[in-house]
Amino acid sequence: MDAIECIATRRSIRRFLNIPVDQEIIMTIIEAGARAPSSGNVQDWKFVLVDDKEIMKKISTHSVGQECIHNAAFLIVICSDSEHTELHYGLRGERLYTVQNCAAAAENMLLAAHALGIGGVWVGAFDEEKIKEILAMPKEARPQSILALGYPAETPDHKKLKDLNILTYFNSYGVRIKNLHRLLNDYSYDWETKIKQAHTAMERLKEKTRKATQKTTVQVKNKGGSLLEKYKERIRAKIKENKR
Repeated sequence: MDAIECIATRRSIRRFLNIPVDQEIIMTIIEAGARAPSSGNVQDWKFVLVDDKEIMKKISTHSVGQECIHNAAFLIVICSDSEHTELHYGLRGERLYTVQNCAAAAENMLLAAHALGIGGVWVGAFDEEKIKEILAMPKEARPQSILALGYPAETPDHKKLKDLNILTYFNSYGVRIKNLHRLLNDYSYDWETKIKQAHTAMERLKEKTRKATQKTTVQVKNKGGSLLEKYKERIRAKIKENKR
């Protein structure tokens, strides 16, 4: 599937088949996360792959008991390593950019998984300190999200989306779509307007050029006449001089 289809058809999967996922597929999903955009290309993330059922059960216990974590084929815990981000971008880098970067990596992984036939769900409800303890994470690291993945055992209903008219503003917050034809991808009106404007501009240019040409013609004639008279006068003077 192409990127647009992948985005449009991906859904959160919380029930998984008891089928192991090939290691090559798992590493492809992780690599997709590593290719996500990050602020200044700092790549301030670490990925903890968890496929041990006992560890997964502990993580589930401290993630409000979500069964999708325990029943998944594997987990990917996305952790932030904000040392370099904070060094370059200060407090905003630590509190915002790092979160955004890890979120971009998570979405890349979910889309890659879907494209490979693997279902997944993004989990954000968990006890950070307990997860750090379970995974022996250092003090400076922070778990940002948990992805539970595996072959899907369910087909979710069609996802309801808010209308773009509600979600989209133009040039200023709160400014709604004014031209419906643009929402419908009908740009003929825009093109007709641009053509009319172009014709108007062209007519102005023609008129300006015509006036400039007339002015230049007059100047050339005047200057030319003056030069011609001077030339004739020089000829007459030479003729008189030769007669002498």
